[in-house]
Amino acid sequence: MNSSDQQMNSITYMETELYKAAEAGNINPFNDRLPTSLNELLTPKKNSILHVYLEHQRRESESTDFVGQIIDMCPQLLLQANTKGKTPLHLAARYGHSNAVKVLIDRAKNLGIDPENGPAEEKKMLRMTNEEKDTALHVAARNIQAQVVEILTKEDPEFSYSANVHGETPLYIAANMRFVNGKFKRHEENRKKVIDEILSNCESVEYSGSHGRTALHASAMHGDHETARKILERDASLTRRTDDNGWSPLHYAAFFPLSTSFLTVILLLKHDVSAAYIVDSEKRTALHLAVVRGNIAAMRTIAITCPACCELVDSRGWNALHYAATTLKGALTAMFFPRLIPKFDVLIYEKDNDGNTPLHLLAALGNFRQRYLSSDCRHAYKKMCGLNKQNLSVDDILGRNFPEEKKKILESLKNVRSGPLQRPITMMKEEDLSITERGIEAHIVVAALVATVTFAAAFTMPGGYKNEQGTAVLIKNAAFAVFVISDAIAMVLSTSAIFMHFYWALLGKRGQVEEDIKEKFSDWTSTLIICAIPAMVIAFITGSYALLAPSLWLAITICFIGVAFIFFACKAYIVPLRIILNY
Repeated sequence: MNSSDQQMNSITYMETELYKAAEAGNINPFNDRLPTSLNELLTPKKNSILHVYLEHQRRESESTDFVGQIIDMCPQLLLQANTKGKTPLHLAARYGHSNAVKVLIDRAKNLGIDPENGPAEEKKMLRMTNEEKDTALHVAARNIQAQVVEILTKEDPEFSYSANVHGETPLYIAANMRFVNGKFKRHEENRKKVIDEILSNCESVEYSGSHGRTALHASAMHGDHETARKILERDASLTRRTDDNGWSPLHYAAFFPLSTSFLTVILLLKHDVSAAYIVDSEKRTALHLAVVRGNIAAMRTIAITCPACCELVDSRGWNALHYAATTLKGALTAMFFPRLIPKFDVLIYEKDNDGNTPLHLLAALGNFRQRYLSSDCRHAYKKMCGLNKQNLSVDDILGRNFPEEKKKILESLKNVRSGPLQRPITMMKEEDLSITERGIEAHIVVAALVATVTFAAAFTMPGGYKNEQGTAVLIKNAAFAVFVISDAIAMVLSTSAIFMHFYWALLGKRGQVEEDIKEKFSDWTSTLIICAIPAMVIAFITGSYALLAPSLWLAITICFIGVAFIFFACKAYIVPLRIILNY
């Protein structure tokens, strides 16, 4: 048996009865103990009586008698830490026991000043850290305990709370947390109170966080422009602070297209317009990242506020439109950006280090509808782009006659592995070229489903048939008439879509001309299916109403349920539109 095992066996842990008494806050069993021995009553994790009590009082207790009495009996418990370095103040801050925090601080003040170590005992207690270098304020900020944060910051306002082992300060911890909507609304309000208390009460505020970020980076990442404004009022120089990847707060605001992120972009540029020129380790500006994420509001704000930054290119010579041509989201509007942002118009002809213009990359990746690149109206447009270093024009690449050169272009589009998520920005890959084919398959499935349902409904008439004549019972009902018409419309539209897909499949792939035919049929069939689905819903509503008319309340209820389709259809249209336009 080694010495550590002997030491573990020699330890006498807290008795079960005493543990339960500490848990319940019962002081009586401890009155019979010598005060000097109370600090020796420990659990395997070296939790003292106070640790046990505070850890099991998950709700704020109005009575603090137990805390005060046990400290009066054994003042050593006040600063005694467990194996994790946590003091009773850490636990009180963790669970939001503000009354207990006040008692702990008051008792520490009664201990007086330690002449050898300088600071008063309450200051030492407030500044004590656990094994992760967290003070009680770190813990309170992480658990959104606004009342505790207020007490701690007012008690020791001159102390500058440094970062823990993860590089996080209390302000960064609070700024990096985000709660919205529903049951988390209260937490979000408390989080803002925590930030306000730290900024208002602390004379010297530390802003640093993990990976070289600051609290301003965190607020920009979450689109929290209110917190960003408060931080900038204290220290406007943070707009130029970059993290380990060279990202400034403006990079984060542009990269995360939240509903309020463009307000943060406006705020950051208002305080320091030169932030638009800051480049990361790959020489990318915030404008490049805004294009990557399709953050149009941020793009417009940056381009209008600082138009000269549009000229900046990354380490590969890519400008903003190069990124638009090579990203999954940006390519959808690559040719539309110059209309939204006139400054982008001249970027179409700019070449990267390999001599490729944005149109070269767009053609190489096949990530945009070919008719926008191959039509006659774009012919002169493409000619102005010239040749790349492989002596290939946009038309050459569109012709797919140079597989080796095209492969080189694709290989040159390597992902840039940097950024807040430590993952590559999603670029186009060769396997993504089959997106259109997968979309066609989805069209066929939806069209076939609608055709099947409407075909079956036509021969399963609501109300049934008359036995003698074989005609529908509800043939004179107006709702029934609407049912028959809308069902027929849905049937014809969906069947037409299936036929057009079948006809295109017979044509086969015969060069570039077939690409145009393929896209035209895809547009037509999409329109037909979009019209067929509402017609099918109308058939369901009117058919149900005709059948359930004797029970008016039930018929009306079914109608309201069916009309809910309009709500979901609008959501399906508006939500992606709002994401793309970022309000």
